[in-house]
Amino acid sequence: MDEIRKMALVIAKLMGLKVAGDEREFIQEFNNTLLHEFDTEAEVLLALSEEDFEGLIKSDKYSKEKLNALAQMLYMFAEPFQQDEATQALLKKVMIVFNVLEEKHHYQTFENITKRNTIYKYFNIS
Repeated sequence: MDEIRKMALVIAKLMGLKVAGDEREFIQEFNNTLLHEFDTEAEVLLALSEEDFEGLIKSDKYSKEKLNALAQMLYMFAEPFQQDEATQALLKKVMIVFNVLEEKHHYQTFENITKRNTIYKYFNIS
């Protein structure tokens, strides 16, 4: 329960920074969270191929709560969605996390379903 609370606070803080438009502080907090909670750097995580990223996500390294928090963080990082390769790659990684949460952990939320549908619309998939 403590892990869920901690990750919820991190997501709330990141969301507040994003809404406030403090991009520099958001990026700094995003990077700090990845380093301390996921033992990786943003550049390394974002540079992973889809296959390598999926392998990392499917490993038993992270709990479903941390995976869900990672999906939320990556989704926020991608906003506002631009029509470019970096955003596309990032949203594909969010979808990988959602798929692993559903298939491996049998974990699904209405928020994730809504975000999945938004990503489908972004890619013009129905």
